[in-house]
Amino acid sequence: MRGFTAQTIPQRTDIDIPIRYNDERNKKYLYGEQGGFCNGCEEHFKPRYFEVDHIIPKSKGGTDHISNLQLLCGPCNKLKGTKTQEELLVLLTDKGWLKRKKAA
Repeated sequence: MRGFTAQTIPQRTDIDIPIRYNDERNKKYLYGEQGGFCNGCEEHFKPRYFEVDHIIPKSKGGTDHISNLQLLCGPCNKLKGTKTQEELLVLLTDKGWLKRKKAA
């Protein structure tokens, strides 16, 4: 490839490059979708206090697709571990950590 440098080699722009599930772009998107609320305890936090979580854990067949991602505050994410979202909500209810009633 004589005469070519990294700057002169054409790059494809018609393909999507996969991003890591916890990429800042996902975090910003999810923050907007969730309105700044934790999907666990439902407290409002600044973006820096959130962690990207798999709704269905990868260990249980979940994927890195954005539809399987959510933001949880650190304590909720630690409590959830490899549990499903439903299991987390049961734990949070038992502990009295839920701040708002979920719409039915």
